[in-house]
Amino acid sequence: MKAILAFLSLWLASMLSFGQCIVLDQVSVNPPPIGGLYQPGDVVTFTYTVSAYQGLSVNWMHGIAVDASPGWSSVSPVGTPTNNTGSGVWLWVTNVTSSASGLTVNLPGWFYDSSSGGPLDGNPGNNWGDGLNGPWTFQFQATVGACPPGQNGEDLTIVIENYADGETGSWINYDCQGDQNESFQAVLECCPAVITGPILHE
Repeated sequence: MKAILAFLSLWLASMLSFGQCIVLDQVSVNPPPIGGLYQPGDVVTFTYTVSAYQGLSVNWMHGIAVDASPGWSSVSPVGTPTNNTGSGVWLWVTNVTSSASGLTVNLPGWFYDSSSGGPLDGNPGNNWGDGLNGPWTFQFQATVGACPPGQNGEDLTIVIENYADGETGSWINYDCQGDQNESFQAVLECCPAVITGPILHE
């Protein structure tokens, strides 16, 4: 069935001339950094939304991974991502290995485990993803590390990597590898902000 869909998708993609699978996405953070800075212990919620998706060669959305710089002390899941097909579940895992391509992603993130293309068994690497079109909303929290060991100006970059089931699932096809990752940048400010009262002139 997926092979027939792959042929139709290739034909449609050539007609529409899409060059990537993720057509529209965005990242929002709460709270945003003040002047590009976060304080030690700040907890930041990241919301990553894929609003439009074109599954080239019947690649289905399979997951996202969070690559956090060492300035963050932890990354943890929030809520549950959008489940479009309903044939499986989104799992927060520390790594995933594709049963088809052998690709291993050694980062935490949300990945889809399904009875389509393999067993629903807690292993997202041996099944297909969550359908073709979206939308999906993924959330996670990151906590800023302490000072020390952190230092003023330490990098607080977070890269959100995206994967189709042709990369990390039981389907094998690399037409979605051109999808760009989303990158968020901030830096650590160890010294607390100084709040002054009103200046009185006599």
